[in-house]
Amino acid sequence: MTMKRLIHIFSAAALISMSATSCDRFLDVMPDNRAEIDSEDKVIALNTSAYPDKTFVTVTELLSDNIDNFSISYTGTMRFLDQLWNWEDVTEEDSEDPEKLWGAYYMAIANANQSILSVKEHEMEMTEGLKQAIAEATLCRAYSHFMLVNLFCQAYNEKTKTTDLGIPYLTEPETQLNPKYDRGTVAEVYEKIQADIEEALPNIGDANYRIPKYHFNSKAAYA
Repeated sequence: MTMKRLIHIFSAAALISMSATSCDRFLDVMPDNRAEIDSEDKVIALNTSAYPDKTFVTVTELLSDNIDNFSISYTGTMRFLDQLWNWEDVTEEDSEDPEKLWGAYYMAIANANQSILSVKEHEMEMTEGLKQAIAEATLCRAYSHFMLVNLFCQAYNEKTKTTDLGIPYLTEPETQLNPKYDRGTVAEVYEKIQADIEEALPNIGDANYRIPKYHFNSKAAYA
């Protein structure tokens, strides 16, 4: 074997080794800026994202009797508002259209579930503050599901609650692409809401908050 061929072989081997090392370093880096929720403070901080960042007011107000029809001569409206007022399927986009509300509530639920799961995954010491944080996350989960079942399902009815379709009640963060869920019934959703509330109330408190009124503090939780 010639010296020139040996040089080519060693050069190729060196390039492969460098590529493998670079690939390992690349794969060792998280693909985004996600935070590792591995402490009590981080769980408490994540709970601020367990509240929906959209409000139902526009949708529910337009669907109510508080809206008047000023006849076709009035041009100060929008197609999005007209669809709501007429109880039509909403095809127009808005910052707080039904699809955005659906996503906002389930995003809040996902964050609440991640708070609860992180405590288990990292086997954190169960301090009083951490108990309160888990209780807050559990109440947030119950609240968002309550809003979803009221906005997107039939109203709770003693006669039809066991047959009216509910909404998926999520208690774990999603880890699969496009998972399929069972909607269950309205009665089942309310049972799970009640179970979350009753589990959380004994541990709810105000110690974690500098400004308690923006959280499920003791008074808000019992209310």
